[in-house]
Amino acid sequence: MGTQHSRSQGKANLWLMISSVGKIHHSWVVLAAVCGLAFANSVASLNVLTVFFLPMSDEFLWNRTQISGAASLGALMGAGVAVVMGRILDLTGPRVILAIGALITTVSMIALSQITSIMAFYIFYGAARVSDQGFIQATSPPTIAKWFDKKSGVAVSVLFAVTALGGVILPIISQMSIAEFGWRFGWLGLATIMFLIGAIPVISFVRIPKDFDANDSDGVESGNFTTSEFSLPEVLHTKEYWFLTTTVFVTGIATAGIGLHIVPFLVGQGLNPEAAVATVSIRFFASAIGGLIGGILADRYMPRLLILFAISIRVFSIALLIFADTFMKAVFSGALGGLSDGIQSTVLVLLLVSYFGKNNVGG
Repeated sequence: MGTQHSRSQGKANLWLMISSVGKIHHSWVVLAAVCGLAFANSVASLNVLTVFFLPMSDEFLWNRTQISGAASLGALMGAGVAVVMGRILDLTGPRVILAIGALITTVSMIALSQITSIMAFYIFYGAARVSDQGFIQATSPPTIAKWFDKKSGVAVSVLFAVTALGGVILPIISQMSIAEFGWRFGWLGLATIMFLIGAIPVISFVRIPKDFDANDSDGVESGNFTTSEFSLPEVLHTKEYWFLTTTVFVTGIATAGIGLHIVPFLVGQGLNPEAAVATVSIRFFASAIGGLIGGILADRYMPRLLILFAISIRVFSIALLIFADTFMKAVFSGALGGLSDGIQSTVLVLLLVSYFGKNNVGG
């Protein structure tokens, strides 16, 4: 027992030495590692799947309903897994959860490069979506929230901005890979990105604050980390929790199909395919900006008002999208929708922490 503790302490000390290079607080090293994973996690996003739709459907004669079914099934399963992973995060920390998620996605991408049937596609793309939503998305924001106190708004906003950046860059990389080498190589390229940028940094650098003496102003202050905390049963009996849960559920239902179907919808509205794809990139750029804005404003103003503002923007963007028969209307709708996504995603995490504390934000 003593030997195991000594080894653990030795690893922590080594990690502190690495993170102290240039006097960088270890909370920022954790943020960088989780941001790498969040960026790479876009390999399982719907806007990347859209790029693979045409070449795979041409080869296998699959339709959009069949392909989107795998995404929907994986998302539903991921939602159930997320509840469990969030609770495990609060009890054990994020390193193992995030590492397993990254490795599942890596293996799934490799398997997708070899598939020959719709059943195999459902199994492996579904697994990637479960990892995406159940392991990585569910635990990344709470991990950052647990590490930061005074600068939590900035830290969480950076995480969501990098996530959105992955949503812009990885579809372009995928499209270039497919055009040059084919869709099978495209999936292999995504597996490589996830392993190098996602899995390795998380395994190497992600820890929990209690492993260190995290008392300086850059990270979590010990007293603030353990005081005014709710237990999970107490959280489930508060009306604030259920209001927030309802908000997430309703907005998710309202926008769930937009990511996968927006390009063919806009083409049907009269836009050319290039213009339709451009609106997707604009939406993710706007989401990155919205995340940064939301994090900065959340440190200064009431988070509840910011979420109401984000929802109002989202409603207007959806209404505008229905009538988007020109490129400018589509761009305006996409920019507003992305801005709303970024603000709401960032501020929601901070609002949960402010209501219920850091120790149970995962659950």
